[in-house]
Amino acid sequence: MTDPHAIEADDLFAEASGWYYRLQAEDVTADEREAFSAWLAQGPAQAQAWEEVLGLLGALCEPARQIRQAQRARWRRPRLQVWASAAAVLLMVGWLAYSPWPDRWRADYATRTGESRSIALADGSQLQLNTDTAVQVELVDGERRVRLLRGEAWFDVSHDPARPFVIRSGDGWVRVVGTRFSVAREGDQTRVRVAQGKVQVSADNTRSVLLEPGRGVEYRGARLSAEHGFDVPAEFAWRQRQLVFREQPLVEVVDALNRYWPGQTLVLGESLRQRKVSGVFEIDKPEAVLKALTHTLGLRAEHYTPYLRVLREG
Repeated sequence: MTDPHAIEADDLFAEASGWYYRLQAEDVTADEREAFSAWLAQGPAQAQAWEEVLGLLGALCEPARQIRQAQRARWRRPRLQVWASAAAVLLMVGWLAYSPWPDRWRADYATRTGESRSIALADGSQLQLNTDTAVQVELVDGERRVRLLRGEAWFDVSHDPARPFVIRSGDGWVRVVGTRFSVAREGDQTRVRVAQGKVQVSADNTRSVLLEPGRGVEYRGARLSAEHGFDVPAEFAWRQRQLVFREQPLVEVVDALNRYWPGQTLVLGESLRQRKVSGVFEIDKPEAVLKALTHTLGLRAEHYTPYLRVLREG
């Protein structure tokens, strides 16, 4: 089983990272600085996490300084050193790009990895946030607005023709007056799935599609896919804390599970990665899921750390 103390340390490191970047912002407020001081004073665990973040990010300052010096010297230093310094900075930038904390700081409501949360809005609409999700909400006269910053959300929108409900995700938007549907954002792609009512989806404000129950669409940038049907029970199973797979490659199954569990599970071997899997799995029982996979597929699960699991041929 996963070590709860390891999970707590990981959460504290993530919180400390969020504080670090917020405190560097130009618009940081005095209240936020006081809130940080209160967080840091909670105990030695917070102090240790803060020291770890300072140590990690502080170690990257020197490579950045070296890059600036190398540019001024017009590459007088050995190029290998410069590229190594650049790589360190790129790693930091990449970490920031995939970190959920910038989105969580901007959000009105958010969930952590593996968490689900239900929200009742003032207009009577209901939101359910899936794992690692962040949204902004603004209810104003004439329009109700939600911006999906990351993750996936289920919407049960109260009917109000005078105040359309608009969800912005990436470069596109979803517009309704009252219905039930989900919107998911992964990277630069957004997918929309309708369970009840009608939903208008646009990716570029010039072309849109009207979806009916059981229909879905995806868009990336200004490219809107053709509408299509989808497996309704499987698509919305996460709302009951389940995942449903029907003859899907093991690598796709593991990728889906990794969204809900701390750390990563890896699959070794291309033939194993493509092996088909069917089943209904409980999101909150990772050990039971791994046991079912190893038993039915004849695999071996190796645990290297609480955050790294490897599946290979048995």
